[in-house]
Amino acid sequence: MKEYLIIGLAVAALLYILYKRKKKKEQQLGDELDYLIEKKDWHGVSLILRKQLIIWGALAAFMTAYVIVAYIMGYPKFAGIIMAAIFIWRTIKLAENYRKSRDNELYQQDEAEEWAEIQEETRQVLSLLDENNISATQVRADISPQALKKLWLESRERGKKEGFCPVLLLVTYNFRCCLDEIVKDKERFAQWRQQVLSSPVQDGQALLKRQFDLNKTDYEKEFDWQTDVIGDIEPREALNDFPILEDYVPGNLLLAEIPVSEPWQVFAYIPYGGWKNCPPPEIHMAVAKYWYERYGAEIAWIVPNLMYHVPQPVVKDAMTLAEEQFAYSVDTLQDYGNLATLAETNKKYTLWGFFWG
Repeated sequence: MKEYLIIGLAVAALLYILYKRKKKKEQQLGDELDYLIEKKDWHGVSLILRKQLIIWGALAAFMTAYVIVAYIMGYPKFAGIIMAAIFIWRTIKLAENYRKSRDNELYQQDEAEEWAEIQEETRQVLSLLDENNISATQVRADISPQALKKLWLESRERGKKEGFCPVLLLVTYNFRCCLDEIVKDKERFAQWRQQVLSSPVQDGQALLKRQFDLNKTDYEKEFDWQTDVIGDIEPREALNDFPILEDYVPGNLLLAEIPVSEPWQVFAYIPYGGWKNCPPPEIHMAVAKYWYERYGAEIAWIVPNLMYHVPQPVVKDAMTLAEEQFAYSVDTLQDYGNLATLAETNKKYTLWGFFWG
């Protein structure tokens, strides 16, 4: 009896030691997984989960086979069924987590490849800008909206003394599509630029007035102008800091110093537009000149969308400005819903954003 007691205590001690080792190993494994997940090392996470999946899958298969044999031979099988169920449940959970980890790993690989392409495109764009006497620096990807606005404003003050106007450019996969093909031909681009800078700039106010009348005529065919287009004021938060876009990757945000004295002349160096509903560079230049002279607006961001900065919100002519913005880009109403809301936000905003679908 004493011998059985000693053996029982020894077995219990051994099981306790094995249990403690198992818990310690599980804790270490859990800590390692947490560390890898925090670092977003999905490849490392997948390796660990795959190893665990093989171990628990083998145990589940073994216990399932045991239960089947026990059923056929008439052996006791209750404990085996419980163990098999535990192992199968653990295997299923591991399989789900492994699948999620693999999805994250594949997404991360695709993202890394895309970032590499964008960074190569950025290098090409920097070279292209340099060939056209445009100095550009890369902005860190983790910059805050407030810091980005401060960076542009400080650069603008420095540009007034040194003879350049700063603009922000975000190099994305379709960056080249946002620029006219003429930029790639240095000689041809220089001729076009000289022609644009030496020719009289069109009347931006008249251009916007004509386009507003055309847009209004089109909208009145489908909508009630007063109710649907002018509408009632809806709450909107004012945009006073530069936005941080999801397309930011390390190095693809550029601050370019355009060698012109007037901010509206930047379109002679960055010929944005000329596709679908987006006006050609000459029209952008005319509108930018008019808005600069009337509101003090300066183009701050050109690619992928346009963004103007004003020294202070426009209060007195807010509805007139809203109509001009609608004429410039009808897609503007997608963000504000109606002209009344756009006019109200003009009284609070120091940034105007435009895009063309």
